[in-house]
Amino acid sequence: MRDLPPGELDELSRTLGSKVVLPSELVFREGDPADAFYIIDSGQVRVFVRHENRIERELSVCGPGEHFGETALLAGAARTANVESIGETHLIVFPKERFDRLLQDYPELSRKFVREMRGWLLKDREIIEKADVVSRAAKVSVLDFLLIIGVSILLAITFNISNPYGIPLIPERPDVESIPSISAAAAMQDYRQGQTLIVDAMPNNFYQKRHVKGAVNMPMALFDIVYLMKFSEEDKARKIVVYGNTISRPYDQEIAGKLLLRGYADVKVMDGGLRAWEAGGYPVEEQVSK
Repeated sequence: MRDLPPGELDELSRTLGSKVVLPSELVFREGDPADAFYIIDSGQVRVFVRHENRIERELSVCGPGEHFGETALLAGAARTANVESIGETHLIVFPKERFDRLLQDYPELSRKFVREMRGWLLKDREIIEKADVVSRAAKVSVLDFLLIIGVSILLAITFNISNPYGIPLIPERPDVESIPSISAAAAMQDYRQGQTLIVDAMPNNFYQKRHVKGAVNMPMALFDIVYLMKFSEEDKARKIVVYGNTISRPYDQEIAGKLLLRGYADVKVMDGGLRAWEAGGYPVEEQVSK
């Protein structure tokens, strides 16, 4: 991971597409070919299946920063559910070809293992649906319910033990108010000594316009991907300074909180962000107009 070329993230950003979905519009239907997976930039979608008797079962609701559509890609199958927007939703589109190439380039994504795991989950879902059709009702006994919960927990534990980037059974949430801050001057002092890794938490289009020289761009929507590419082998004791917030959203605190949850002990938010850094006359990089 340390040897990745600096332009890898920029190349990834250029290959991603975007899509605006209107309220109640279907992103894809069950049975459609799997050609991409999606990251939600803003808005919400609901994931559901529809039985032969037209009864719908809602599987989940996804919001900003969450993703969907990877199950069919990993299992090499058609779409297994319907996805519909709840309101106007902005999506980042990750084409299948780019997704497959990323898995091939980075074995740590555990493509084969995840594909097998997804296949098991798909088979379990088919068993549940067949049981529903036979009973002709969306009801299960207490024993069936406990069995389903038990199998789900067992699969989740197995996945997390086998994959260091697994999903925790009980999501942790950092106390963003307790994240320490650092002045631009103090951050610059550590920066000159090569002791600090500076992270730009803004969306990539803002990063491209202007950013702290040498900063790593880590947008919220691409956190997991950037973490695997840039941070998975970093020393957890290394100092990290995060900047980048707006009036509407504290991107810096959100990213700092996620890094703390990943085990980094010395994460701070820069007071005043990029504006304070520039006011101090410290080095920045900006896009050159052509």
